[in-house]
Amino acid sequence: EQDNPIENDSKPGWRQRTYDFINKGPYFCDSDNADQHNDHRSVNHDLYTASYCHIVFETLFDADGSGGSFLSEKTYKCLKFGQPFVVVAPPRTLETLRQSGYRVFDHAIDNRYDLITDNTERWKVLHDTIMAIGSQDMRQWFARCLPDVLHNQQHFHKNNHQDLDRLTRRLACV
Repeated sequence: EQDNPIENDSKPGWRQRTYDFINKGPYFCDSDNADQHNDHRSVNHDLYTASYCHIVFETLFDADGSGGSFLSEKTYKCLKFGQPFVVVAPPRTLETLRQSGYRVFDHAIDNRYDLITDNTERWKVLHDTIMAIGSQDMRQWFARCLPDVLHNQQHFHKNNHQDLDRLTRRLACV
C-alpha cells in the first residue's frame, strides 16, 4: 500500500474496493508458471480465442516516475496473437507502440489515458475506458478492430524476422 502510485482516497470507495479485491485473491486465469508467462511463444489459446479485448497490466504502471515506457511479453502477446488491448502502463506506452509501427485501435478505444502523467488520473480514465469498451456489442467492436489486429500481427512477424536476420549477420561475423 505504501508503494501504490494511485491515490486510493481520491475517489469515494476506492480504498475499500481495493481491500476487497486483494482479500479475494490470489487470482489466476491459467495454470502457467512464471517461465511460461514470460515466454511469448507460450500462450493459453483458449483465453485469446474466447476474448474480444485484452486488458494488459504491464509490469510497471509508473516506471519510477522516469517518464519512460516499459513493454513486456504481456503486450507483445496481444500483438502476435491478434488481440485488441488496453494497456495499464506508464504514460506514452501507446505512443511508443505507434512509433514502432503498431496500431493501437485509436478509432475504437479512447486512448487519451496514455497522455496522462498523473497516475491517479490515468487510472481513473483507464477505468472509464475499459467500462466504455465493455458496454458495447463486443462482436461489432472486435470487427471494427480487425484491420488493426491483422496489421499488428503482420508487423510483429516482419519485425521478428528482421531482428533474427540482424542476429544471424552478427553471429556470422564472429
